[in-house]
Amino acid sequence: MPRTFGRQQQALASPWSDYTVLNFPDASSVGESEREPLMDAMNAIIAANWNAREPHWTAASSPFDSQYSLIAVYDGAELVAFSVYRMLRIGGRAAVYRSGTEVLPAHQGRGLYSFFTSQVLRHARETEPADASIFYGWRTRNPIVWAANAKICKKVAPSLFGNTQDATLQAAGVEMCAKLCPGKCLEIPSMIMRGAYGHIRHRRQAYRGAALLVDAAMSRIIPNSADALFSVGYMRA
Repeated sequence: MPRTFGRQQQALASPWSDYTVLNFPDASSVGESEREPLMDAMNAIIAANWNAREPHWTAASSPFDSQYSLIAVYDGAELVAFSVYRMLRIGGRAAVYRSGTEVLPAHQGRGLYSFFTSQVLRHARETEPADASIFYGWRTRNPIVWAANAKICKKVAPSLFGNTQDATLQAAGVEMCAKLCPGKCLEIPSMIMRGAYGHIRHRRQAYRGAALLVDAAMSRIIPNSADALFSVGYMRA
């Protein structure tokens, strides 16, 4: 079993009997003594999926901030996947930002990313009217991640296929970027964030389907591996 994180942890029901899923709606509730080993395990998963020059999560850039939520999946005592996200207000609307979701290679293909997404969307809808329009944002240069997140949005900026532009989404991206990444500029209308991944480099895979098309678009738009697309969409109901 994973280590005990205190009374603030919540066990989530999941489709898997061999995993333990812990939910921290307020990531700052993770105890001080547990933060370093958990952060080390999170960085180890990132390093398994990326070529990392330095740790992504650090004490100075910590996932254990009260503004973040965290879901952690354990196989016995081993952390095998996690998702960090943040709820905020953008342009007067509710918004959710996916700060980072990673799954160890040996555990990929079991639906963990989709499970994380369902939990994040449920949290986003909990305090909003059923018909509320909610912004959904993420930053990546992984074609699979981009395609998966775009699928749950009615419309996305940037539009990788065609010239459709949405000024509201572009403005939401600029505001979201300013709140989440102070000092980082967002290029409009391309929604490119330069140098976002100077410390880690995405490991390319064999893509198929929608991800193959997204990869071709990304290779054209952001050939520099340090650059990323900062995307914002209208979340589907």
